[in-house]
Parts: sequence; C-alpha cells; structure tokens
Amino acid sequence: MDAEKEARLEAAGIDLKSALERFMGNEAMLEKYLGRFLNEKSYMELVQAVADDDSEAAGRAVHTLKSVCGSLGFGEMQTLVLDQEKAMRGGDWEKAKQMMPEIAASYDKICAALSA
Repeated sequence: MDAEKEARLEAAGIDLKSALERFMGNEAMLEKYLGRFLNEKSYMELVQAVADDDSEAAGRAVHTLKSVCGSLGFGEMQTLVLDQEKAMRGGDWEKAKQMMPEIAASYDKICAALSA
C-alpha cells in the first residue's frame, strides 16, 4: 500500500496498524478485505431494518457490522455500532434508531476513503 493511500485511510479513522496485525502482517489480504467492505451487506441490512422498524433484524446486522469494523480497524465506526448494539440490547430502540445519522456519516467517510 502506498503512503498516499495509507494517509487517506488513516485520515478517515482507519487504524491500519492494528488491522494489519489482525491480518498477521499480510498487507495484500488486508487490502482485499478493505475493498470488500464497500459491498458489506451488514450495513445495508442495518439501514433497511431500521427503516422497517425491525429491531430483531437490526440487532443481527449491527452485531455483524461491529465485528467487521473491529477486524478492519474502523475504530470510530465500531464504537458507534457497539453503542447502538448496547442500546438495542438494553431495550432502547428509539435511541438506537437516533444513532443512525452518525453511523451513516462514519460509514460514508470510510467508503469515500476506500473508493478514492
């Protein structure tokens, strides 16, 4: 990965160092999975579940998304979806729904950096 791309990804809040450690130093594999994030279904499933007011489906989607974000070094987004998952598990569906704009902004920032 070239220095410009690294800087762009890190500016978007992606912790490449920790992600690379989870990928056992395999930079090519990390880049492959970073690229796959652009088609990650769990985010779209979360968006749809919240739109459908389906807390059960949203809970499944946010749990998966939390893990993906953690694996790829998306610390800010992982924290947001972790907080959302806690709200869901705590029965505060309204709070969980209200968190979507902030989660969407983090998702958009990551996708923009990955797509550039």
